[in-house]
Amino acid sequence: MIKQHSRRTKIVKSFEGKALLGTSARSADDNDVDVFRLVYDAQLIAPIQDFIHALRGKGQRGLESTVMLDIASWTQAVVSNLAAPREVTFGERLTFSATELPGAITLKSATWDHLFKHDAKVFIGAGNVVLRTLSCSQDQAELEVSQGGTIFPDMDVTIPDTRRDPERAKIDVADLSSLIQEGVDYLIISGQWSLPYLLDFRRKLTAAHGDNTPWLLVKVDSGEVYEKLPELLPHLEGVVISRREMALTLNPVTVPMITKEIIQRCNDEAKIVLTASEMLASMRHNVTPTRAEVSDIANAVIDGTDAVLLSEEVANGRFGDKAVEVMARIIIDIESAATNIKPNWIKHTPTVANEMDAIAYHALRSAERVGAKAIVTITKNGNTPLKLASFRAPVPIIAVTFSAAVKRRLAIVRGVQTLLLDIDPNIDQVLPIVNDQLVRSSWLQAGDAVIFVAITLSPVGREASNLFTIQTLK
Repeated sequence: MIKQHSRRTKIVKSFEGKALLGTSARSADDNDVDVFRLVYDAQLIAPIQDFIHALRGKGQRGLESTVMLDIASWTQAVVSNLAAPREVTFGERLTFSATELPGAITLKSATWDHLFKHDAKVFIGAGNVVLRTLSCSQDQAELEVSQGGTIFPDMDVTIPDTRRDPERAKIDVADLSSLIQEGVDYLIISGQWSLPYLLDFRRKLTAAHGDNTPWLLVKVDSGEVYEKLPELLPHLEGVVISRREMALTLNPVTVPMITKEIIQRCNDEAKIVLTASEMLASMRHNVTPTRAEVSDIANAVIDGTDAVLLSEEVANGRFGDKAVEVMARIIIDIESAATNIKPNWIKHTPTVANEMDAIAYHALRSAERVGAKAIVTITKNGNTPLKLASFRAPVPIIAVTFSAAVKRRLAIVRGVQTLLLDIDPNIDQVLPIVNDQLVRSSWLQAGDAVIFVAITLSPVGREASNLFTIQTLK
């Protein structure tokens, strides 16, 4: 059933490591969560498969649960032996060790041999504590605190100088096949890939999985990836903005405007955009968020993001369920007030450069002028709702599709709700059938005006055809 007052901005919930094990998958599904992000780990293939099974087989949502596999994220090291938070101060010297040593902080890492580098900056958490490497050996490192703060148990350790390894970022399509066959709708890929490598990966992925090929989203996590985004974006379905990692390699004050710029670019080019990192970070330890965190989510919604991503450490922490609830409430509140709020980033009138642009843009304008309750688009691959959503329409977009895979992929697109038809009607039959489904399966009622849009509508006729009409439901 499609609800009238659903959120337009979507929520992504993350699971990795220990959260992929045990019983957590059975309680993962949540009506406030639109997409589940699973962080790839070659050592956890079986648990990830089980997790997808649990999502796809649970409750009323069944096969509708949407799965995103992140093959671009990996943890360099984790603080593993602290029983309680530890305060450190400027100038203090710390010893990090691969094994338990008196007075040392133990780090768990699969890459200890090349984890540290002389004089490299080391970040604990999201820059809560910053250190400089004084010396390092095969299993031990001496560091000096250059920015004091609190080190919490299980905090991530990031060393940008040794993290950027293009070879480590590469992955064989065959290694992912068993998971994709289970039902992966999106892949988050590394921005460290070169364009030739990306194109070759995409070719192999399509050859192996055909219509079930996941949509590709690139992770923008450094200044280098940001600079080459215009080159990569035409060959992708979208972007994940990792603000935390960008802030470790760029001047942090530049990250907010870069985020707005990327969101605008994705809106302009009808690409999906997710805003990530440190969303409701304080709710890892506290039941209520800070005012700054509430504003952070509100600004992402106003800027035009498709979805906000709740990181694993918050989503699966003590107040994880509460964090999802809070995030949903913030989105609903800000969207309900959106008509009275002007964007805090200069947005321009969309460019109308081709037939799809023209039909989509004028469908939007027509919906406003006639007071349509929704824009209804019939789609085979999901391209038309992506284009309509890129204009950030003030009315809901209902995408009618004949593919369960496309239905799941559209779950992340802002303002789009989906309706699955299990038939393949001819062009003269499609409008009455959709009319009947909308009245039975949505909030729309007989007498409501809607805009019907279909661009290059090949699945409902022998030849491609376009459809743009104002209809009153019966």
